[in-house]
Amino acid sequence: MGGILDSGLITEDETLYILLCNASFYLLQVYESLIRYIAHKYGYHTKLLLYENGKEAVFCKEDWTQNLDIVVIGWEFENTKGIEIAREFRKDDCQARIIFLGSWTEDIITSYEVNPFYYFIENEVTHKKIEAVMKKCFQTVMKSKKNSLKFTSNGKKQRIPLEQILYLSVEHHMVRVTCRDKKEIVFFDSLKNVEEKIKNDTFVRTHRGFIVNLAYVDYLDKDELLLKSGDSIPVTRNYKQEIVERIMEQEKNILI
Repeated sequence: MGGILDSGLITEDETLYILLCNASFYLLQVYESLIRYIAHKYGYHTKLLLYENGKEAVFCKEDWTQNLDIVVIGWEFENTKGIEIAREFRKDDCQARIIFLGSWTEDIITSYEVNPFYYFIENEVTHKKIEAVMKKCFQTVMKSKKNSLKFTSNGKKQRIPLEQILYLSVEHHMVRVTCRDKKEIVFFDSLKNVEEKIKNDTFVRTHRGFIVNLAYVDYLDKDELLLKSGDSIPVTRNYKQEIVERIMEQEKNILI
């Protein structure tokens, strides 16, 4: 069994994409109804994909991993376990929040391997507990979507949390994102388009080819910003006044 169930036509960033996978058709229906009820109660829009067969869910994962926000998965299946299915999703760098429904407390430690959002013991599940966990998960996902940069690289839709970005630069229509862990991400776009996507006051244009996260600025010199990472970012006269004003707004103690 597998099929998309819609609950409203709305933008991707305002929609929660949820995969439910459980070997019991009855439990699949129960959890699907509960999640729909909770989402409706708190004003969230959802798209759900339901699977009884874990292997089928993995086989179809290419259709969903680019947008998937939440995976609610049973632990027990006929020839596999929920953890094995979750591993397959994580292989593709799927960042979805994973919620397990298991029977044994000893499986909780194993579930940590895929960094789950929560692990339910099924015989201890209550409507109140599910509602509390799902509400918190919904809030976490939506906050993450709001505070992230969405882009397409190698044909895949991806997101990166804004707090991980040191600065962005562009050269020949290629945007390069430099992260605080020194990881670099490259994709086709214009810096103007990227600037419009970033809804965060800590980011400022310093040059026609650079946008910087002020959270990582250590020092503002005449014609450059020195970052805590040791990187030096050029500052042109056209942007300097705005940079100074933005720094003052954030009350950052940076020498000017």
